[in-house]
Amino acid sequence: MKLFAFIVFALVFLSMGTTCMAAPPDSTNFYLSIKTFDLSKLWRSDSIQVLENERYPDGKLIFEGVTTDKFPEPYGFIGLDFQRFYIHYLTVKKDTGNAYRYLVTGKTKVKDSVRSFKGTITVVKAKVSKEPTVMMVPKPDNKKNEVKFTQGVVYCDINFLEDTAKPASGTITGRLTTRFYLDSSQHMFYDNLNNISDNYCNNQFVGIWKKNKTDSIKRCNWGDYRIPVCGDLDDGAGGFSPADKYLMNGWQNYHDAYSGGNDPRKITRALNGENLKWWKY
Repeated sequence: MKLFAFIVFALVFLSMGTTCMAAPPDSTNFYLSIKTFDLSKLWRSDSIQVLENERYPDGKLIFEGVTTDKFPEPYGFIGLDFQRFYIHYLTVKKDTGNAYRYLVTGKTKVKDSVRSFKGTITVVKAKVSKEPTVMMVPKPDNKKNEVKFTQGVVYCDINFLEDTAKPASGTITGRLTTRFYLDSSQHMFYDNLNNISDNYCNNQFVGIWKKNKTDSIKRCNWGDYRIPVCGDLDDGAGGFSPADKYLMNGWQNYHDAYSGGNDPRKITRALNGENLKWWKY
C-alpha cells in the first residue's frame, strides 16, 4: 500500500515538476526544436561549465568569468528505507534513428553489489523561457554589459535494464527532468546558473526498480545535488544532508565526509570513499 501510494504521488509530482525543476512560469514549447541538439552532455561529461557570479542585493547576477568543474555524481536511494543507490552513466549517445532517443550504458551500485545496465532516455517534452535570464558582466571602465541566457527544461522517460545474468537484477523506469540553458549563439549547457540557491538541483529522476522475473517493486530516485521525493531522508538546508536515522543505510560515509566534525583523518578517508570511481572496479 505504501509503494502504491508513492507511485500515485510520484505521478502527480512529475506532472507538476519539482520545486527546483519546474518549467519557467512564462515558457514556450521547445519540443520540435530540442531534437536538433545533442543532449548527451547534460547527462554524461567529464566537466561542466561554471559561470562565476555573485547575487547582488538588487537581485541581479554579476557574471565575473567562466571556469569548469567536475561533472556531478548523483545521489540516490532505493526502497522504503532509503538505502543509498549509486548510478553512473558510462556512455550516452544520440540514437541516429530517433532524434528524441539516447542510448545509455552504465552501472548501478547498492551496498557491495555492482551491476551493468543498458537502456534509453527518451525526450517527451521540452520548454524554454520566453524571457531571457540576464547577467551583468563587469568591464574595466566599471561599466557593465548584459549577457542573456535562455533557460529551459526537458522531460524524459528512462528505461534501463540491468544485467540479467546478475542475481537480483532489475529494470528501472520513470521520469527524468533536466535543466539546460542556451547562450546567445544557441550553444547548450548544463544549467547551473542558480547553483548558489539552497534548493539548487538538476537531473531529477523519480521512478521504480522492478526485479526481473518477479513482481517485486521498489521506488528508486536520484538527482544531482538533491534527490526528489525523498521524504525525510534529506534534512539539509544549504545542501543535501542525510538524516541521522538513515546513516546505517549506506549514508554514513557521506555524512563523515561532509559533516565529519574535527577529525581530519576520518574526513579524508570518507572523502576518498566518496570520490572513489566504483564503476571502474
